[in-house]
Amino acid sequence: MQLYYAPGACSLASHIALQESGLPYQAVRVDLSSKKTSDGGDYNAINRKGYVPALRLPGGEVLTEGTALLAYIGELQPTRQLIAAPGTLENYRVREWLAFIGTSCTRPSVRSSARRRPKRRVR
Repeated sequence: MQLYYAPGACSLASHIALQESGLPYQAVRVDLSSKKTSDGGDYNAINRKGYVPALRLPGGEVLTEGTALLAYIGELQPTRQLIAAPGTLENYRVREWLAFIGTSCTRPSVRSSARRRPKRRVR
C-alpha cells in the first residue's frame, strides 16, 4: 500500500494508524501547492480531489478521506484493536466521532463567523 501524505495536513491520523497497524506501506509525500509527489508524479492523476490523505490499495484502487482510511486500516488488523468490530454499536460510535472531528474541528465554526460583524461606516 502507498499512503499519500503532506506534513501538517489531515493525513497524520492515517499515517499513525498505518504505523500502529503493523501493515507494510510506503509513505509518499505530496507537495500540495504543486500537486506533485516526491517522485515527481502528478498527484491529481492519483486523487482528482487533490487533497491528502489517499491510500493506494494492493489491487491499485485508491481510497480517499481520512475517516474512510482509518476505518479501512483498523478493520484490516482486528487483533490490533484500532477500531471496534464491524457491525457493533461501538464501531458506529467510532465512526460518529470520526465524522464529527472531520467536519467540525478542522473548519471555522459558523458561530465564530457570525460573531464577526461588519464595522459601521462613519459619515
